[in-house]
Amino acid sequence: MSFALDLLRWAAAIFCAISLFALALSITLGSVAPFIVRRRARQGATPPVSFVVPIKTYDMAFDDAQESLFEQHYPRFDVTVTAAEADSPAVAAARRILSSHPLVETKVVRATARFAASPKVDNLYQAVEDAQFDLIATKDSNIVLPPQAIADAVAAMVDGVGLVTAVTEAARPENTVARIESSLMNQSHGRILYAAMALGLGFGLGKLMVFRRSDLHKVGGFHAIAHSVGEDSAMAHALEGLGLRTVIIGTPIYQYLGKRRLHDVYHRQLRWTVIRRHNEVPAFLIEPFGLSSVNALAAAFAAPLFGWSAPGAAAGLLAVWFGLETLLALARGWDVSMSAPAIMIARDAMMLGVWVRAWFTKRVMWAAEVYVAHRECGPRPAPATPAGEAPKRNDT
Repeated sequence: MSFALDLLRWAAAIFCAISLFALALSITLGSVAPFIVRRRARQGATPPVSFVVPIKTYDMAFDDAQESLFEQHYPRFDVTVTAAEADSPAVAAARRILSSHPLVETKVVRATARFAASPKVDNLYQAVEDAQFDLIATKDSNIVLPPQAIADAVAAMVDGVGLVTAVTEAARPENTVARIESSLMNQSHGRILYAAMALGLGFGLGKLMVFRRSDLHKVGGFHAIAHSVGEDSAMAHALEGLGLRTVIIGTPIYQYLGKRRLHDVYHRQLRWTVIRRHNEVPAFLIEPFGLSSVNALAAAFAAPLFGWSAPGAAAGLLAVWFGLETLLALARGWDVSMSAPAIMIARDAMMLGVWVRAWFTKRVMWAAEVYVAHRECGPRPAPATPAGEAPKRNDT
């Protein structure tokens, strides 16, 4: 029994060592990622772009997010806002914002498709099919783009690239729960994504996606990604079938958090984790290595091997973990406050619960409604009218 217990303790110690090495490596890669990205190939063409922005709710950053479209340093683009509702506070605000920019071609359309697992795909479908240009940029309604974002994304679409995405950084948290989500988005997810960027890896990140509609049609159009609530990763995998890579640009995009509720943050993270369980299995399986809470428990269990107390080992590991994360936060200019250590512990304790729960459910919550994360899609919608050949459908 003692031998078996010692074996388990050594396994826990090795688990901690691997996790700390991976943490240090990801922080190193994340810190140098911007310099690496600047040295990569870029193409100089600036083809016209059609922005498609699906909207649902009117939140604190809605106006800033939509205004950022018109601040892009890019020669030609148009903007379509699409919503399932004929009228709502978000639709009214979108009309007001679009009308204040008469020099840019804009419109608001009503989405009527109902065939996909993801309501976002239903919302995007007709607007993308009717878009004026082949090069499409979809942006979530709560995302603020820096002025160079689209120019950098288009420049990254060199030969062999089918999808360009960006890392979303959290900003302006206004309560404790928002600070937990900010830590999740920046120190946890952002750290991993910047490290992946440095290695030349790409993932479908739906907050901003730039792609060619013609490429999407080659893999079966929206019906090819309609089976998953995670339409972003589904699109990345579909385009891989054409030999087209997904790349992440070095320019971050921003989400202003304001005040958050724990219930909403938990279910949002559960939705994304369930999506990873279906679409990104290797990443899902190794997630516990990236949780300080799991590693603190492992350190406490392994402590007797080294003559340490369990509380001391757990506290020591958490201190090292927080110190390493703080180095990246300072390098990236992310917020670090006196509450940050407690925020980190609360963040990873919640994510351990989320990861365990994700093994046992397919149902996820999105905008207060429950969806099945991965299912057979509904009947294929009627063929869309090609842009320019007939009046646009669903215009309101």
